[in-house]
Amino acid sequence: MFGRSVLMDQTVSHIRRHYGEDDRGNERWIEADPVEVEHCSVQPLDSVEYLTAAADQTVSRWQFFGPPGMGVDHTDLIQVGEDKYEVDGQPSVARSVSSFLTHTTAILKEYTG
Repeated sequence: MFGRSVLMDQTVSHIRRHYGEDDRGNERWIEADPVEVEHCSVQPLDSVEYLTAAADQTVSRWQFFGPPGMGVDHTDLIQVGEDKYEVDGQPSVARSVSSFLTHTTAILKEYTG
């Protein structure tokens, strides 16, 4: 049922990750293999540009919508094409009396610069 909307027309890659030890004993983010998820939508929200003497950086935020059973966690990544976005905050499942309207929602952020 979920995802038959024309707005839910993107396929994304859900990348689970956790902070742990790599093969050399260094602490870092460990990424699992990407899992493709159909019937998603990533929509722009806002962006902020930081100008400093050291570097210029832009942080863009996006609204994510996906199927209710994805199990997205606050440490995960969502990849759309070549672009990777970090989940920002705690994702949630927006419930409804209609299974068509129940969905996963999260705010994503992207750093450039």
